[in-house]
Amino acid sequence: MNRKHVLVTGASGHIGWSVCRELIACGHTVRGFDLVLPKQPIDGLTDMRLGNLTDPQAVRDAVAGVDTIVHLAASTNQSDFLEVLLPPNVIGIYQLLEAARLEKVQRVVVTSSVQVVQGLDSMSRTITVDEPPSPWTHYAVTKVMAEAWARYYADQHGMSMIVVRPAWSPPPDWKPPAETSDDTSAAIFLSPNDAGRFFTLCVEAVDISFATLFATSRPKNHMAFDLEPAKRLIGYEPQDQLP
Repeated sequence: MNRKHVLVTGASGHIGWSVCRELIACGHTVRGFDLVLPKQPIDGLTDMRLGNLTDPQAVRDAVAGVDTIVHLAASTNQSDFLEVLLPPNVIGIYQLLEAARLEKVQRVVVTSSVQVVQGLDSMSRTITVDEPPSPWTHYAVTKVMAEAWARYYADQHGMSMIVVRPAWSPPPDWKPPAETSDDTSAAIFLSPNDAGRFFTLCVEAVDISFATLFATSRPKNHMAFDLEPAKRLIGYEPQDQLP
């Protein structure tokens, strides 16, 4: 396998922590980028950069010399748009993708969210990646913008772009409840281990110009989001299931 030099933005977040750990375990060289250091050390991570996505020089320096980017950094959910969401989720991803273009990065894995299709009824049927977005929050709107930017850089600049729509992923130290979970929770669950494997497979996959993929663990009875494209394109098979 071709070992990659990967920049992980948002490396100190709980998904970023799992992704860095899995990438390193698979033999890839990882550079982290975040506003703060990880709360828990990441074994094997020797290059951790502190910086802000809105700082073009900090972003350019972080991107320089890598061949792949996993972009996880963002402000999430019901935050104020102008003060909290706009800087990292709009200005920040623009700075990152422009730096990736200028530095001739081979692939960028852009993290979106299942919230971009929150307005669709995923509990009565399975949502496919081809269905139109239906965001309910400003956060989800910023993720729709991120997906559009990924398509732009793929089509206009020939960059390999993979958009990942992860479901709910708890921190690595999260413990499942003692009682059996309901189908709704199980359908939108993404375990830390499955998250790490999913993004690593995105880094390692070949011959992808552009793709949009849902990422969940194994549902119990109902599959809310279609995982077939992820299986076909990157070989993803979920291993975990919410108890």
